[in-house]
Amino acid sequence: MIIDRRPSARGAGRRFLSFSRLALSAAALFLPAPAFPQASPGFNLCVPPGSPPCVFMPGRPADACGREVEAYIASVFHYRECLTKESERVIRESNDVIDHWRCRERGERCRK
Repeated sequence: MIIDRRPSARGAGRRFLSFSRLALSAAALFLPAPAFPQASPGFNLCVPPGSPPCVFMPGRPADACGREVEAYIASVFHYRECLTKESERVIRESNDVIDHWRCRERGERCRK
């Protein structure tokens, strides 16, 4: 009987994957963070309201469902206000960035 003591190809693949994961984890610690958009200090999270399920469920008392619909409508208006405020904030912030860039690069729109 011959005993093959060579490591199996399957084990080598697992070792390679483990080494790759370790190398990627180490690289992530030492490389700079990617430039993904980050929430700024004034960021407001605008959470979209969920529609009331009672509207789609037959046999639900109309009074209770009416209150849920009224609350839903109020939350929709609040959501729209939040989106408006947040979009205005982002536009102001982007205008500041553009102004600073133009001032630095071209000497335009510099604040005194």
